[in-house]
Amino acid sequence: MSPHRNPEKGGRTEPARPIGPESHPEETAVECPNCHATTVGEPPFCGACGYDFTTGVAPETPDPDQAPVPRPTSMQAAEPHEAYIDPRRDADEIELPTRPEDLALPAEDLPHRPTVPPPTPPSAAEEFVAHERAETLPPSREESAEWVAEVWVDHAWAATRESDQPVPDAGLSEVIALTSDNVVIGRTNVARGLHPDLDAGTDMGVSVRHAQLTSDGQRWWVEDLDTSNGTYVSTVGLDLPVEPIESGLRVLIDEDDRVYLGGWTRIMLRRRD
Repeated sequence: MSPHRNPEKGGRTEPARPIGPESHPEETAVECPNCHATTVGEPPFCGACGYDFTTGVAPETPDPDQAPVPRPTSMQAAEPHEAYIDPRRDADEIELPTRPEDLALPAEDLPHRPTVPPPTPPSAAEEFVAHERAETLPPSREESAEWVAEVWVDHAWAATRESDQPVPDAGLSEVIALTSDNVVIGRTNVARGLHPDLDAGTDMGVSVRHAQLTSDGQRWWVEDLDTSNGTYVSTVGLDLPVEPIESGLRVLIDEDDRVYLGGWTRIMLRRRD
């Protein structure tokens, strides 16, 4: 029997119900007072600008003249605090050259530009050898020789020496490639098994370990290794040296300089042609 009854027949009545899916009340649109964006329903925040509808607090407006602070990456955040530094810090204290006359200055004269001193060879006390140098090196480890040493028999130098040893003919110089930044000048002593890097040959006035050449790749220094006959330095156009250099002192030599030692040996360093 149908639940609906006819009132004329004394039956009970019920309100009419719609046939089909239920209908919901229409949602109203809310306008954000901050950015005027429209949001449907009753959200707590504006989806466009983040305005708080509950408290009425507007979001902070970023300063257009201020760069955003970068956030550290996950790797940087795992490092100590010193590993992540705000690049804006002390930016106002950095003075960069902007004038054309400043930009034309050498690097060492620029304002607030620190200068780096050129490298210098370590002292003998600071040198440390981790292992003995191999007698033969593979091609991948052989250094290219950019400098050479010319070894001459100098009769003018021999005339200033008091030696009874006959001086050989001058002839041509012996050109030796310098493949290391530490070169020992001396004479070979087979009995003691000593072989210097730069051999002075038969000049008996040269000690077995007479002097040492040291380089930083661009310049050379010479040091007397406490010899009895000494090591002398002069240059082209000057008289032959009279006083030896101080033993243990590394003396800078130029490409035109001459190193005199022994009874007749003269050594000149130059870049390889």
